This record gives sequence, C-alpha cells and structure tokens, in this order.
Amino acid sequence: MPFAEVTSSTGKTRFKYTISTPNFEEAEQIDASLPTIVFFHPAFLAEHIFQAQFSDQRLRQYNLLSFDCRGHGKTTGDPAPNWYGHVEAAEDAIQLMALNSLDLPPCHLVGVSSATNTVLEIAVMEPDRVLSMFLVSPLCLEVPTEVAEGHHEIENLWTSAFPNNKTILKELIYDAEFGEKQFLFSEPQLSSLCNAIWSISSKTAERRWCYPFLDQYRILAHGLKVHCSSQDEKSLARITFPIKLIHGTKDVAFSKRYHEIFLLQLLDAGVDASLAIIDDAPHCMVASHSKEYVLLLITNFYSNI
Repeated sequence: MPFAEVTSSTGKTRFKYTISTPNFEEAEQIDASLPTIVFFHPAFLAEHIFQAQFSDQRLRQYNLLSFDCRGHGKTTGDPAPNWYGHVEAAEDAIQLMALNSLDLPPCHLVGVSSATNTVLEIAVMEPDRVLSMFLVSPLCLEVPTEVAEGHHEIENLWTSAFPNNKTILKELIYDAEFGEKQFLFSEPQLSSLCNAIWSISSKTAERRWCYPFLDQYRILAHGLKVHCSSQDEKSLARITFPIKLIHGTKDVAFSKRYHEIFLLQLLDAGVDASLAIIDDAPHCMVASHSKEYVLLLITNFYSNI
C-alpha cells in the first residue's frame, strides 16, 4: 500500500496511491515505455470508485494511477484550511505528480464530478503536465442554485448527526447518505459493485468526518461540490490538448445544457473539445456504466497517444 508525502501551501499530506501496469496490479513505479492515465475521484468517495477501470484489460495495457484526495480514503495529513478549494486541490495534485519517486511524464487525466474542476485547474496552471483530459459529468461552471441547495441540505443533515463527541444520530446520517447516493448514482437500488463502493465510503466518512472534524466535511466533502466556477477565456486558451466531456442522461442534478454551455466556452477559447452522451447513465457513472464509459475513454485515449 504505497504512500507519498507532499508539502504544499496548505500543509503536508501523505497521499495513498495505486499504480497499475500491464505486469503488476500494484506496481511501485510506472512503466516508462507506456502512456499514463491518472484518475481523480469525486468528493465523498475515494480511489476505489475506479475498481472497474483498473480491472479492465483494455486499460491495463497502460500505466494507471489513482489516489485518495486530501481528507479522503486512506490519505492523511494536515487538516485542510477553510479556504481550501479546487486551486489548492490542484496544487496538491501537481506536487504529487511532480515527485521524483513517481517519475510521471505528461499524463492523460480523467476526472469525475467535482474532481473535474480540480483537473481543469491543473490544465490551466501547468498545461505541460497534461496530454489530454477526459471529464465525466464536469462541474466546471457555477453550480445551479437548486443543486447547491440540495447539497446544503445534505450538509445540514450530516453535521446535525454529530451534535457532540458522544452522540451519533444514525437516522440523520441515513438521510444525508440517501441524498448523496441519489446525487451520485440516481437509482435507489445500486449494483453490487456500487453497493460495495458505497459501504466503504460510508464507513470511512463516519470515521473521518464526525465530531469534532465536521469542518473537514464542510471543506472537502461539501465545499468542493458547491464552490465551482468557470475559467475565463484567456485561461482556457492555455489548453493545447484535446478534452472530452461526458454527460449521462440520468444525471438528476446537471442537465445536458449545463455541459453544453461548458463545451461552448472551451470551443470559444480555441480548445479541441467535444461532448459525448451515455444513455441511462447517472452522474457518477464510472462504476455502474463502466463498459460504455471505458469504450469512450479508450477511443479518446487511442486518438491522443
């Protein structure tokens, strides 16, 4: 179980990460002769959301790297400050990617949901580190008011479930998690894989974001979902590599129009961008619709190596 320590402007973090190569499910280093795909998970979940991708033989022909973001999964370190957002998350990720021990070349980046805003920040901050981007259910514009209100309701339920260090109100946790699952997966009945992923995430969340650590929940699990904004045209124009956007028709929070507006912003800035639609896919489709999602990822990847 490899870890890597980095220091950024917001403190020290010990990132849990996974490298997979054609010869090793868990490798110590990438195969320098092969392209590398780096996966960024959504807020609340962790790197295990990409289990289906790391088991897919079409993707296992290349280097695959995923990691638990700040405050998630098995990653540990200094608490995130109140101002921690996508710029700071991008700085953390850049510091991780720059480590000599990982020896990463320019990579293909895959972001899902809230992580897409972080990936976009990496692209405009250090475009030379990126070869292409694959953004699933991107949150790269201001979040619609009604969606933000739903997230605020979930936040209120979660934080109210831990009134002190001796009390846990399980019914409020259940209600908060029901809302989170509906946002991510749409369907109340999850597949066995999604159930397993959720079970791990839920147990970790209750342990990491209980009283007195509710500020970290507000910053990392809630804030990164609602504090999203668009880049100006000058910043987007720094992107010289292709971007593929993915929208699922069963996304209960974000409409196709929302993603089309972002696409138009990219095109207006001269970015080589396109939008693909996956029928019946929820917001976080990487587990439930892995077959369709991986096919698009592979097609996009082949065209950019």
